[in-house]
Amino acid sequence: MKRLSVVIPTYNMEQLLPACLDSVVGSSAASALEVVVVNDGSKDSSLAIAREYEAKYPTIIRVIDKPNGNYGSTINAALPTLQGEYVRILDADDTFDTNSLEPYIEYLQQVSGTDMVVGPYIELSQSGTRKVEYDLYNGKHFGYGQPYDAEQVFERGVIPFFMMHSVAYRTELLQRVGYHQREGISYTDQQWCFYPIFYIKSIAFTDIALYRYNLAREGQTMDSRVQLRKITELTTVVTDMAHYLDNYGNDLSHSRHNFLSNVVMRRMQTVLRKYLLEMDDQSFMTSDFKHTLESFTNLAPQPLSVPVNGMLKIDLLSRWRKKGTRYPKRVRLLLNAADNFMQRIYKLIFS
Repeated sequence: MKRLSVVIPTYNMEQLLPACLDSVVGSSAASALEVVVVNDGSKDSSLAIAREYEAKYPTIIRVIDKPNGNYGSTINAALPTLQGEYVRILDADDTFDTNSLEPYIEYLQQVSGTDMVVGPYIELSQSGTRKVEYDLYNGKHFGYGQPYDAEQVFERGVIPFFMMHSVAYRTELLQRVGYHQREGISYTDQQWCFYPIFYIKSIAFTDIALYRYNLAREGQTMDSRVQLRKITELTTVVTDMAHYLDNYGNDLSHSRHNFLSNVVMRRMQTVLRKYLLEMDDQSFMTSDFKHTLESFTNLAPQPLSVPVNGMLKIDLLSRWRKKGTRYPKRVRLLLNAADNFMQRIYKLIFS
């Protein structure tokens, strides 16, 4: 059995796919990997590039070619076919740290049988490079090298959420529970760090930063301008998550339910914040916002508020409820500037 399956969703990534694949096959531990490139109906030469690597590394790389169905469909296509003990997603515009792959594989062997493995990742942006730890404040509340009971982790309450770039799951667990992402839209990587949390029983932590997350690429889906254009897709993803919690959360422990509830609330707040603070007047549609707010209010596991950020507690939703309008443009600009400044200070302190 391979130790790690790596799923690489690919759509029109001919410029970046070779670097992505080289970062994997260049490791001395490559033989322990199963790399599945899922070509999502690319219109460029992505498929041809993937086939070249498949021919060159037939014991490591396998290609799945399918019609376009967006991000979730690539995961759904790959997951039932995987044979590695663990599975990670690697986006085609990102890379692994090649030198970290061998110690990471050794670590997976050390904690074999653990349901979830969590570690830091490297974030690459226009402003530089930083290491993002598995928890919010780099507090390292859990040791490395041994698995923890998942309930113990959630009871501590020190990890607010997980990122796709941080996690690996035991493949058999996801296959057994029938893990499935929504297809046809973006941002379903959020579900990768949500649905499996209902089922995991053990978590291990590592200090190995394997994933190199490229935020510098123009048009990247995490670009705030792209998110504003795709806000209905963000809304759909979080609505799915809220419905799932409502349908399957009753049998969870209080601490696990609270963790997942907080994840849903943060995602809802992110969407509403974009409407109330970031969207320009020409794009803002009162009817769309009212519909989204009503839907979220009915599904929210906790009372809704929309602070500017975790430190600036001004509730954007409070003004809407009182006056039925957003803050004036000049005030929104000031709040956005304050938010950006606080984010820079946060990164300086905790990076």
